[in-house]
Amino acid sequence: MRDLMKKFYLLTVCVFVVFFVAGCDNSDDDDPNKIPELKAGDVASFSLLQTTDVHHRASGTGAFLTYSPADGVDNSGPGGSDQTEGGYARLTAKINELRQDAEDRDEPVLLVDSGDFLMGTVYDLTMGDMPAGFYFLEYMNYDAATIGNHEFDYGPAGLAMIMDKALGEDGAGFTVPLIATNMKTDGVAGTGDDGIEAYVESGVIQDVMVKTLDNGLKIGIIGLLGPGADAYAPLTPPLVFDHDYAFIQEQVDSLKNDMGAHVVVALSHSGIIDPNATPQGDDVELARNVNGIDIIASGHEHQMTQDVVLENGTRIICAGNYGKNLAQLDVTVEIGTGITDAELTNHAIDDSIAGDPAMNVVMDSINSSINAAIQPVLGLQIDSVIAGVGTDNVNKPSGAQETGMGNLVADSLRYLLGGANGAIGIAANGVIRNGFEFGQQVSFADMYSVLPLGMTVDPAEQDVPGYPLLQVMLSGAHLKNMCQFNAYITAARDSTFTANLAASGDAALMGLAGALSHLQSDYFLNLSGIQYAHFDAAGGYTVVPGSVKIYNGLDFTCQMPATEIVDDNLYPCVFDIYLFMMVQSADLQMLLTALNLPITPLDTTGDPVTMATMLDSRLDRDLSTAGIQEVKEWMALLTFLGADAAAGGFENHVIPDAVYGDEALESGDSSRITEVPMP
Repeated sequence: MRDLMKKFYLLTVCVFVVFFVAGCDNSDDDDPNKIPELKAGDVASFSLLQTTDVHHRASGTGAFLTYSPADGVDNSGPGGSDQTEGGYARLTAKINELRQDAEDRDEPVLLVDSGDFLMGTVYDLTMGDMPAGFYFLEYMNYDAATIGNHEFDYGPAGLAMIMDKALGEDGAGFTVPLIATNMKTDGVAGTGDDGIEAYVESGVIQDVMVKTLDNGLKIGIIGLLGPGADAYAPLTPPLVFDHDYAFIQEQVDSLKNDMGAHVVVALSHSGIIDPNATPQGDDVELARNVNGIDIIASGHEHQMTQDVVLENGTRIICAGNYGKNLAQLDVTVEIGTGITDAELTNHAIDDSIAGDPAMNVVMDSINSSINAAIQPVLGLQIDSVIAGVGTDNVNKPSGAQETGMGNLVADSLRYLLGGANGAIGIAANGVIRNGFEFGQQVSFADMYSVLPLGMTVDPAEQDVPGYPLLQVMLSGAHLKNMCQFNAYITAARDSTFTANLAASGDAALMGLAGALSHLQSDYFLNLSGIQYAHFDAAGGYTVVPGSVKIYNGLDFTCQMPATEIVDDNLYPCVFDIYLFMMVQSADLQMLLTALNLPITPLDTTGDPVTMATMLDSRLDRDLSTAGIQEVKEWMALLTFLGADAAAGGFENHVIPDAVYGDEALESGDSSRITEVPMP
């Protein structure tokens, strides 16, 4: 494993050089003699094309082995053999088609991305050279992009390193403007954001920009990371993000009053929730509190807008996620008046679109390069079959409830301890990024995309991507607190319950309602080795006394009867470093204190594990080698799915319905989290 990422970093760049030259040319003619000067009353139009939250899904989202953008056959319909959505080759074809259509109408196109274009698939393994996400933005000649929270999964220094690779030695490899209006560096030399600071100073990362289109329209662009997304980026310090509406208002006013922008577009990695019913979320609040933003191209929440959402004169759209949809907003502007019409068209990206031939060649080359890197180390290629799926209940987790995939991932973490007495595996929903379909042949690429996120904070171990796993000890009493915290995350999804708390007039209950408002589904903890029950709303979602139990350490999939937990006993727990840092963050610590639910991880000597000492608690995959060779989270799932039945794995490596199906999750000893009515 030591040489794994070093081999990944040898990925070829020749194909990138070739296709940068051959890529789409949508450059503007900046000759002032050809671009008209618009005056009050003039009418001009443009098409805004948006992608967001593609998360490196270069080969689409769905089963890797069925993705077929180059076969010339549409297998996308009901029962078709290719149900994958998205993919760079299909996006390329659709963008090129829409650009040509606009050119035929003599209408300019503005192509933008609203962040999180990296992190989420096996293509994260290209980070050591030209990352596939940066390459795609460059190849398609995006006009602008903003930076999402997952671009900071490796921290500011890690992002700067990735950008170094993307720009190349001459700095000309990646040229798409990155707009980060509310990102603030610390201005102090020798700190973790120095690399990003240098890119800000050189103009590679800009605070705002004005793009003059061929018809004379001047489009002002800001890029924002919203407060919700900021909360999911614990590694950003010393970078900070200014969410103050007055600050954002100043930027918008400057674009229009000082820089001559006719239209202001916010690339906002902030998010809109429930956009097609009762729109809410950070971007709705942004529109309500900042005047003059004409269009918000929203990202982060992964929720596609079926129609334009109009709020305080601002039009909000979102393409959704994973490249499954390309949003097209056709905009008409009257100079001096503003936008007079804006029509949204969503383009589904599936196998009905033949992949662009040139991009197909690029992807074949990238895939071959990754294969050449991982084959000598893992004995696998990205299309190697790891497991089969015998259940329809291992989709990507959603909501705050027990799920088959959540249990599978938690079981894989616990499996690493090999039967340690009372061992517990814990995985937060937010790090589980993919799921499987019934009957699917799970490739290495599919498996990797379940747990692809993150990077260690140890520079010596940053040659292999993924969050490292920690082994800590938790007392029985604190495990009970963890279960109660988890039950409150479920309670936070019950809008009637929380509304009743808020309207109760009781200070304690109103305080609980306020605390619950901060709990997101991504915080929900999937558990292996521990079982509990909680009451329903009538019982305040409190954990049932005596229900917190521990499974036998050799019962890797939690099928047998469990025994009651002992408050003073210490139990070994495995979870990733991201979860540890989230729990240790000031916001969550304040919340746990307010709820009177202390959770204090301990090391093997009984001392508290802190941010300063957490690296000492990492699992080591090679005890015979000096130092710690980290176990990344994806490695745990690979190990578990690859285990033979005799070693605690699955018969024929098929994920069984008897363990992870609906019935197993709802019955008897197999049900790890149970909601019961208040007696």
